[in-house]
Amino acid sequence: MPSVRMLTAGVASSLFALAAVVVPATTAQAAAQADSCTQNWSISSTEGHASGQWCNYNTKIKGTVTDDRADGRCPFVRAYMSGGSYKDSPWVGPKGTSKYFELTAWSGQSFTSVAMKYVAC
Repeated sequence: MPSVRMLTAGVASSLFALAAVVVPATTAQAAAQADSCTQNWSISSTEGHASGQWCNYNTKIKGTVTDDRADGRCPFVRAYMSGGSYKDSPWVGPKGTSKYFELTAWSGQSFTSVAMKYVAC
């Protein structure tokens, strides 16, 4: 029977060690989510408008895009990056619909500009 007690104690200490590892990771994730947003941006087209903020040295963009017309076109924001690629916000529709979005640049890149685009919807 002594071997069973030792096994139980070993499992308990392993579970305690696992719990100790999980707690700091949760704290680190909460700290990483704090954004430093320093500048505002806004853009519009005949299909809709959008506005938001440049964050974290232009490595993140936050904003809201809105569809302004019942024209079968759903607007979205295209954010261009320093490496030549881009990321798109969700598109919105019908007229009067808005969506909040957050875009994060690829590693080692930053956002350089935003443009309004649309899709047929």
